[in-house]
Amino acid sequence: MGKSNIISFDGIIACASIRRFVVPMLALFVFFAGAAKVLALDSSAFPALDPSETLALDSGVQTDSPANAAVNSGSMTVSPANTANAPSGGGLSLTFANHGIAFGNVPVVHGLRFNFRDTNLNRVNGANITILSPREPSYGVVRGLAIGLPMTGGASLTGISAALGGITAHEAIRGIQISLLGIGAGQGISGITVAGLGFGSGGNVSGLNIAGLGLGADGNLSGVTFAGLGFGADGNVTGINMAGLGFGADGNISGISTALLGFGADGNIRGINLAGLGFGAGDNVSGLNAALLGFGAGEDIRGFSFGGIGTAAGGSITGISIAGLGLAAGDDIQGIMLSGLGIASGESIRGIAFAGLGIASPNLSGLTVSPAAGAFELARGAFIAPAYFRIEDGTLKGVSISAFNHIRGTQQGVTIGLYNYARHLNGIQIGVLNHAANNPRGLRLLPIVNANL
Repeated sequence: MGKSNIISFDGIIACASIRRFVVPMLALFVFFAGAAKVLALDSSAFPALDPSETLALDSGVQTDSPANAAVNSGSMTVSPANTANAPSGGGLSLTFANHGIAFGNVPVVHGLRFNFRDTNLNRVNGANITILSPREPSYGVVRGLAIGLPMTGGASLTGISAALGGITAHEAIRGIQISLLGIGAGQGISGITVAGLGFGSGGNVSGLNIAGLGLGADGNLSGVTFAGLGFGADGNVTGINMAGLGFGADGNISGISTALLGFGADGNIRGINLAGLGFGAGDNVSGLNAALLGFGAGEDIRGFSFGGIGTAAGGSITGISIAGLGLAAGDDIQGIMLSGLGIASGESIRGIAFAGLGIASPNLSGLTVSPAAGAFELARGAFIAPAYFRIEDGTLKGVSISAFNHIRGTQQGVTIGLYNYARHLNGIQIGVLNHAANNPRGLRLLPIVNANL
């Protein structure tokens, strides 16, 4: 049998539903495009009017009156745009006291306004729908809904702004901003901001900020910020900050900060800081800090610190510090320290320190465990250095266990090893050979035990 020509009832219903949606939308777009083209772009569509001439609708009677194109109570005005702030194009206003629907360059509308491209807009309270972004310089305030098909903008936008292309504002954008391409504001962006590519602000950016590629702020960046590649701020970055590659701040970074590669701040970094490769701060780093490779601070590091390769600070490191290879500070290191290779500081190491190769500092205090360790000034505590322990022109106060205890200063305490040497002994040496340079001749080099009390 041949194919049936009968159309199912479900198909009829589906087609009717589609027509009810598509046909009105096509009609609205054609009407809007035609009105914008003819009325907004062609100034000849509205020849100049004499100020005393008006067009009123009152029982179909035309009047010449200085009554500002008004009619009796309840009438509707159909006139060109208000010529007091007349933009160059004109427009069609179907409004009463500026309330209603307008097409083209109508300066003030409380309601629904369509235009191809805004020029010298005053304000819209309601919905403003445009095709292109405003001409520069952009004027006018839009409060409510700003729609770009594909572009929209104004001096400032407050409410919900959405565009297939981009959104721009000479001043600030506040509310919910969504664009498939980008968003830009001269002064600030606040609220919920989502851009397919990126967005930027000449001022602060605050709220929920999401960009497919990147975003930037000439001021501070605060809230929850995510960028597929990275973002940057000329001021501070605060809140929850995540970047596919990295981000930076000319000021401080605080909150929860994560980046696949790394991030940096010219000032301080505080909070929970995680980086796939590394991060750095010009000043201090504090909180929970971890990086697959390493991180550093120009000043101090405080809190829990983990560096896959290393951690370094120009000042001090305080807290629990773990480094795959090395841990170094220009000043002090305090707390619990663990390093795969070495730990070094310019001033002192205080606390519990473990290193796979060596530990060195002018001053050591606490418990130190490493194949080799040394101090230049003072070592106070217990030191386990299986290979070599050395004091250079300083003092040992405590206990040292090493194959070779090399005290080139003063020993006040006990050394245990294969060979123990002290330039000035004021304690006990226990080992195979023990040398006390300040003992009387004949008692300087002794086996098993040597002492000077």
